[in-house]
Amino acid sequence: MLKALFLIDLLICNHHPVDEAVDIAHSAIFANHGQNCCAGSRTFVQEEVYEQFVKKATAKAAAKKVGDPFVEGTEQGPQIDDEMFNKVLAMIKSGKEQGAKLECGGDRFGNEGYFIKPTVFSNVTDSMKIAQEEIFGPVQSIIKFKTLEEAIERANNTTYGLAAGIITKDINKALTFAQSVQAGSVW
Repeated sequence: MLKALFLIDLLICNHHPVDEAVDIAHSAIFANHGQNCCAGSRTFVQEEVYEQFVKKATAKAAAKKVGDPFVEGTEQGPQIDDEMFNKVLAMIKSGKEQGAKLECGGDRFGNEGYFIKPTVFSNVTDSMKIAQEEIFGPVQSIIKFKTLEEAIERANNTTYGLAAGIITKDINKALTFAQSVQAGSVW
């Protein structure tokens, strides 16, 4: 049985080039400022490349230009409205309070409008709110895993599951993941 909607998992395997994986994962969550139903909000990264991935993902998010989307060079505009702006900030606050490590961002950008700095959390655990609910904002939750089987079990241990993706060069891992994860679509 498929799970309900909206939490997207992206699985990064240790044998995939880290720079490319960071770029793919960055686009998966930060496109449309995280405001789409298939934003890759949970990024599972295999432990052998976890620290390297976190460092590079943080640098990429911190360098993202936030501001008026009509100004050339801007990469991220505002959240859609006050309600979503406040919801995203509340989710970020819960991540901090529940012990996730804030790597960058984590608050409003500027003094007006609904702008939120691109945010990256590491050391996210499965029980944290930011790992259990869709944020719909520019927030990447990076979660460490050891084996593919463990990652599949953990990805399936949530109420939600609209879509999932795997970043690997190993077709057998890709097929195992696609056939095992409880998601509406897998890419």
